[in-house]
Amino acid sequence: MRTRSKIKPMPLWLSIAFFGIPGAIGYWNAYRGIPLLVGRGVPLLIVFPILLSGMGVVLLGVSLVAYRLEGNELRWPALKERFRLYPIRGKEWLWVTGVLVLCVISDALLEGIGKWLASFPALTPPAYFPPPFNPTFEVVLPITEFLGAPFKGNWSIIWLWVPLSLISMVGEEFLWRGYILPRQELAQGRWAWVVNGLLWALLFHVGMKWSLVGLVPSSLMTAWIAQKFKNTTTSMVVHVGGNAVLFWAFLLVGVLGVGG
Repeated sequence: MRTRSKIKPMPLWLSIAFFGIPGAIGYWNAYRGIPLLVGRGVPLLIVFPILLSGMGVVLLGVSLVAYRLEGNELRWPALKERFRLYPIRGKEWLWVTGVLVLCVISDALLEGIGKWLASFPALTPPAYFPPPFNPTFEVVLPITEFLGAPFKGNWSIIWLWVPLSLISMVGEEFLWRGYILPRQELAQGRWAWVVNGLLWALLFHVGMKWSLVGLVPSSLMTAWIAQKFKNTTTSMVVHVGGNAVLFWAFLLVGVLGVGG
């Protein structure tokens, strides 16, 4: 039986803080931190994933600290209940698959908007942002370079990015949908997923200014399915499936030198 631990409603200002503070840090990392460290000799190949994807690792820690501050025990049954980490069963898989497909389709359909927005100087990505993060770059096979390093045969790119991006997205889900969403449901009721999805898209991803419009539909759908089933595992599958798998495929294509 799925039960709920005793939690308090999260006021809107606190939701804004939870999403906005990491968003501000991510913005600084993207526009100031990366050039600062690269200027001091740290390879872009190392700096970029650690300062951007590494944020999700920090969020995982934040979610666990917040969990403990509520007075919860560090035991798996209690943690599973509080973060709503339940197995996906039966027809839930149909919903998860459907939402995942819709997220991928919406991202693809709105890709052009991101590219158009990126043409405005105030919204243009920094030149050191690689594809697929930077829509101003045309991807032509074979992809010979990634973050200033040779791509083909460079398996260290896979070993760094895949586990880091996976942990990062799991960390986001722990905080956004596992810890915050249940508290938002007590404050915003049936519309909590709207608040959660919009804050995730517009505040946390503020550093990717050119993609904010395109992120809204998939962000809302990811939050919606977590609330519908009261199950963070559903949004975790959608998040990882809609982002990491496609990105990992991009990395694999580059490392294997496909098209060369």
